[in-house]
Formats: sequence, C-alpha cells, structure tokens
Amino acid sequence: MSALFFSRIRLKSEVAVQAIAELLLPPDDRQVLAARHKLIWSLFADHHDRIRDFLWREDKHGVFYTLSARRPESAFFHIESKEFAPLLRAGDRLAFSLRANPVVSRRQGSGRRGQRHDVVMDRLRAWEASREADGESRERRIIRQQVIQQAGADWLAAQGQRHGFRLLSVSCSGYRQHQLPRRKGARHANISTLDFNGLLEVADPEAFLQRLRRGFGPAKAFGCGLMLIRRA
Repeated sequence: MSALFFSRIRLKSEVAVQAIAELLLPPDDRQVLAARHKLIWSLFADHHDRIRDFLWREDKHGVFYTLSARRPESAFFHIESKEFAPLLRAGDRLAFSLRANPVVSRRQGSGRRGQRHDVVMDRLRAWEASREADGESRERRIIRQQVIQQAGADWLAAQGQRHGFRLLSVSCSGYRQHQLPRRKGARHANISTLDFNGLLEVADPEAFLQRLRRGFGPAKAFGCGLMLIRRA
C-alpha cells in the first residue's frame, strides 16, 4: 500500500487570520458543511483536475483531521502531519471515533436501483407504520433516541462484517440532518450525520486497513467516513 498521511489542522491564531476566520469558518449552520467542504479541498488543490484522495472530519471549531495521500498545505492553518501506517493483527482491540452518513438502500420497484435512506429515519418510519403513531407524539420522541442508538449500532456492525472488524461496544450520538446548498434552481440535497464512539476488535487486518483508507459510508466529501483509532 502507498503511504498515507494523518494530519491535525488548526486555524492560526495570528490577527490577520482571525480577522477572516468567519469567512473561512462561517457560524451559520446552513452553510457549515458546504463551507468546510470548500475549505478542506483548498488544502489539497495543487492541480485543477485533482480527484479527492483524502478523508476529513471536524474535531471542534477550527480544528480538523485528515487522512490523505498527500500532505495538506495552507497559509491559514497550522498543519501537523505524520505517516499513517498502523501495524495491526487479528485480535487487536482499538478504541475508535467515527462521524458517518449511515444509509440503507431500498428498492422502489422491480428492476429499479436502490435508493439511499438515512438509517435512523428509515427505522423510525417502519416503527410508525407498524403502530400508526402520531409523528409529533411524546412516545415518538422517546423511541427516536432508542432508534438512533440501535439503527446506528446495527449499521456499524454490518460495516464490520464486510470490512474486517467486530464491534464490541458503541455509543451513537449527535444525530443531525443537514441541507447542502446547490446551484440556483437545483433541489437541495440532504444528508444526516451520526457520531460513533466505542471499541472494536480487528478480525482481518488487511480488509480493515483498506476500509480505513477509503472511509465508511457516503458523503465523504462533507466530513464523513474518517475513523480515528487508538489502541485500547
């Protein structure tokens, strides 16, 4: 496998940079993902026809992590990079943190391609259909929290079965739905994000490392899919 670089990226504290911080990192929730998307792309934009060869996520305001085939570069950020080459064996236990866009594919009819659905809303709709529940009921609000945990855990466990790890424990939190702006006249796109924190056991090191490099789930251009790991 070719080398990868894991980087911690922090907005510089110099006055000149802080003066334009709101332009780089707008506080408006409706613009956050789109703005972050453009900002992180700028760290790797060394050629006009580059394809994305990196994963990223925001840790906290002004602090990001990336996993990339090239070192990021920017005049506005402090960048600390190191080679990412973990030596893993079957049976290794790792603590992990992941922000993902967990989806499930549902066919709309015979011969038609499956359509992606947010796993949380997909599970909630199934629950409502089975109970004819009121969409605004107190029961639904309680069930929603249970669904977030169970649907998220089921999705990640399935990822593990396909990609070389066993899920030992997981907490699912921070469920959010985001609207991504599109060009004028086009319909807005919507994605959901969910944060996972827990413990896993490596079953197939090669398969697991390949998935770490590629990321988990869709919406990788918008800060999803990068799993952070450390030995437990």
